[in-house]
Amino acid sequence: MLPIEGIPNVPNFKGLNTAGTNALISLGGAALINAVFGNYWGVFNEYGIPILLADNVISMKYNNTSKIAQAPVEKGSFACYNKVANPYKATVQLSKGTGGTLMRGAFIGQIETLAASTLKFHIITPEYVYTNACITGYDTAREASDGAQLIKVNLHLEEVREVVVQYDTEEVKNPDDAKPKDGGEKQPGKVNESLLSQIVSSAKGLFK
Repeated sequence: MLPIEGIPNVPNFKGLNTAGTNALISLGGAALINAVFGNYWGVFNEYGIPILLADNVISMKYNNTSKIAQAPVEKGSFACYNKVANPYKATVQLSKGTGGTLMRGAFIGQIETLAASTLKFHIITPEYVYTNACITGYDTAREASDGAQLIKVNLHLEEVREVVVQYDTEEVKNPDDAKPKDGGEKQPGKVNESLLSQIVSSAKGLFK
């Protein structure tokens, strides 16, 4: 990234390059979908297939926060450091009123199944794509003003961040040069009684 006047030349700008790349990917994905399919809203699976038989997407709420750790220092003051981004949370409100009782029942059953799964989904809007979210819950509502047949569902999703576990192998000529490994807590074993202790115990038994 080119240097900017007034900003120190910090490598990677403390994650700014990565965050900017992720934003461009989501923005470009939304632009491509918008160009092909038009203004499209909804919750899709990882392969871009709509997962719910909803009639409309009524609203979408998005929340993205971060935490800054604080630690006490001398003279009672606090030092702030290490900003950590929390997983984003989103609520998508869907509606279903067509298709008769059977289709509305299938819609609710589909939500029940997906809410109990560990599948990941993408939230697609005309301007942006929010990726890798898992359904954490939902709530439904029926109001007299909307008619008894219209079902409104608030679908709650939260971002899932996957990590790759790396396993390292170490080869050393001398086993004593190997790094110590934590084997976890171990229960103390029974200590074997020495021969001298056995003789003393036997001698004490003779004088009782």
